[in-house]
Amino acid sequence: MDHLYVVAILFSVLTLSLSSIFCYLKSFLKKSPHLPPGPRGLPILGYLPFLGKNFLQTFTDLGHKYGPIFKIYLGNKLCVVISSPSLVKEVVRNKDAIFATRDTTVAALVSFYGGKDIIFSNPNSHWVLMRKIFIQEMMSQTSLDLEASNALRKDVVRKAVRFVQANMGKPIQIDHLTFQTSLHLVTNMMWGGIVEGELGAKIEAEFFVLVSKILDLLGKPKVSDLFPVLARFDMQGIKRQMEGYMQSADTIFEAVIA
Repeated sequence: MDHLYVVAILFSVLTLSLSSIFCYLKSFLKKSPHLPPGPRGLPILGYLPFLGKNFLQTFTDLGHKYGPIFKIYLGNKLCVVISSPSLVKEVVRNKDAIFATRDTTVAALVSFYGGKDIIFSNPNSHWVLMRKIFIQEMMSQTSLDLEASNALRKDVVRKAVRFVQANMGKPIQIDHLTFQTSLHLVTNMMWGGIVEGELGAKIEAEFFVLVSKILDLLGKPKVSDLFPVLARFDMQGIKRQMEGYMQSADTIFEAVIA
């Protein structure tokens, strides 16, 4: 029985390896004259072994070598890197409708309920409706100028300023302070005046820790995103962890709604 189990595992690994090699060779040998230049990398792994610890420096060096736009294979994923302000403007503003559709990561699919939010949703009628509601109900000048909303924002900023004053002469983590201030602002505007006192502080503290974990998991390199054929195995436990975080988030939201 153990022998059959080992054989099954070896066969599965061999099958996955051959599939990855076939996919890589197919994409590598396919004639595509419209792709920009770039480093070749290795079969299956692409340029992953050569990225090093400082990704920004690596991409900067590649930009100096290949120009402001170049291609790079990360695992089985073909990526195109741009480093010119004019090209960035062309992509994110002039041709934004063309480049709006993106690959959604495993973590994003779980954390945004199948990628149906305003960030990862495809630019369809559903996305247009979400964007319209977001702008009219949350980001409009009328909503931002409301007295209650204005008071909440001022209160959060005052707390941040007082924190800096109280810690003069000591090192302050600006990134943490900025993130904490922004999150406090969002949570205050979401349930300010409804959940107050110790309960409000407890919920806000739990939400802050939870969002930190979710953002950390969203930014974590994922094998399944670079090798989609391995996504079903959840080798790093990304999907399982994110599902647990989202259950905790739903619990917090349900408590506030109740």
